Amino acid sequence: MTNRESEMIRYGKLLFERRLISGWGGNLSCRLGRDDFLITRQHASLGFLASKDLVRVKSNGKPRRNQRASSETPMHMAIYAGTDAQVIVHVHPPMVMAFSLNHDVFAPVSYEEKYTIGEVPVMTQDTPTVTKPEKLVDALKYNPVVIIKAHGTVAVGKTFQEAFLFTDLLEEAVHCQFYRAGGAIAAAAPNLRLEKPAAAAPQGCESFEPFTREHMQALVDSANNDAEFRAHGAGTALTTSLTLHVEETNQAWTVRYSNGEITELSPGDRGEFMISGRGEWWEAVFGGRMDPFLATQRGKLFLRRGELAELSRWYKAFQRAFSIWQTIPIQQASTRQKS
Repeated sequence: MTNRESEMIRYGKLLFERRLISGWGGNLSCRLGRDDFLITRQHASLGFLASKDLVRVKSNGKPRRNQRASSETPMHMAIYAGTDAQVIVHVHPPMVMAFSLNHDVFAPVSYEEKYTIGEVPVMTQDTPTVTKPEKLVDALKYNPVVIIKAHGTVAVGKTFQEAFLFTDLLEEAVHCQFYRAGGAIAAAAPNLRLEKPAAAAPQGCESFEPFTREHMQALVDSANNDAEFRAHGAGTALTTSLTLHVEETNQAWTVRYSNGEITELSPGDRGEFMISGRGEWWEAVFGGRMDPFLATQRGKLFLRRGELAELSRWYKAFQRAFSIWQTIPIQQASTRQKS
């Protein structure tokens, strides 16, 4: 038995013991190589896996031997093709299942949830297996775990431990929301958010190419004109400088704050703190598809200069600023290429 096989068997049992799956539901897989994957077979119980229940498949989903892989194999292969996932955990957590019936998104309550899983989208599906995985794959580019309405969860990660913990944390977080709402959340409670969302951008508002001078100036103006941002900044004496950096182009802009107000915008990377990442992830953040703190936790953006603990004292101000910035329309890469 290989290490990957024993790991998959171990986590299948753990998922079963945590009651994140029951009966013969759910499926697990992992990447072994560029065109080599391991996935549970059809009708295998995750709580009682053995080597015979694990099937090696190619990237087209075809088994390398005469075995029957999970019926969700096409979904797994689509996720591997469209994301950087190394493992996939698909199970049916009961609290999440109930929650999904009346919600379009899970919004985190605790800061741990916000930093770790963020807002979790609820995808609709009308077939027993996922036959149209395109929207699911797109969501998993920006979220470590996604809910499929009345069907379960799909979590991705670098390891089985990581994908297991995303799944387990989501089930526990939903459980807490049931307690918060007195047990009525699945039937009537609205989608809950930890903080008040920023106002939507006015209709017809000009869109910007990300990281141009015009885009950055719009970010500065929107923050300085927001009373909540200024209140949070003034209340915590927000005085520092932050650089936003795009890795491929080496573009960098530094924003300076003084007592809760942005006082300077300049090109260059001279900030006390510097957040860096690839353009696609910055576009996901500014396009409202990914929370910047979650992007940093997931290794999409990196705090290249400064310490996260130091930034934490200004958390509310920075969170408010980014929530406002995400309302400013940006031009998508596909649109810019056509123009």
